[in-house]
Amino acid sequence: MICRKYFLVLPLVLICFLFGYPPSIAADGGYSGYKNHAADFSGLNADLIRKQGDEYFVKAYDSEVDADKKKFYRLAMNKYYVLSQIYPGDYYAYAQMARINDERAEDRFAKKNFSQAFNLDKYNPYTNFYYAEYNIKRERYHEALKYYLTAYNNGYKDNYITNFKIAVLYEKLGDLKKSKEFYENSYKLNPEANDLRDKINSIQSLNYEQTEYYHSIRE
Repeated sequence: MICRKYFLVLPLVLICFLFGYPPSIAADGGYSGYKNHAADFSGLNADLIRKQGDEYFVKAYDSEVDADKKKFYRLAMNKYYVLSQIYPGDYYAYAQMARINDERAEDRFAKKNFSQAFNLDKYNPYTNFYYAEYNIKRERYHEALKYYLTAYNNGYKDNYITNFKIAVLYEKLGDLKKSKEFYENSYKLNPEANDLRDKINSIQSLNYEQTEYYHSIRE
């Protein structure tokens, strides 16, 4: 009788996950609230689940309606949780869950999921880039720069947005020489951005070696 109940419940658990209603996930930021001792995810199509998760994530991110944003982030979170069970050694599901936690102001769970992603792949440029974004939102600029640079040095060297954000941070932190270098990188990657050309010229017109930043590091 117990075995019969088990085999009746198991398909229901999988259906709940796939259609966006996994038990207790939301209570612990996306993945550790549900103790997966019954469901077998091995037969699921991981590529399809990842695609669905990404589609829900984009819909949530782009939505201007709070109720829709919450709904699509919940659906995306459920898909990424399932993906993390299929491929527990893959950083991507955890990085995506961390991004959702961040968007939902679930700071503790965001840090937990980012930590898991880093444990799986410390130098992954995707995780490092979005952890930099996480720090930017909290005005931790030196920390953000560190992770943008890690992303840059591990695969995002030719990524326009990464170069641009590094340039902006160096400018904000007073290192105009480095800022100009990364604005120039950004301009090479996106030569139609005339505002970047103007920014480079404006920095060039300054005697940046006399700025407070360079004065302080020479002392």
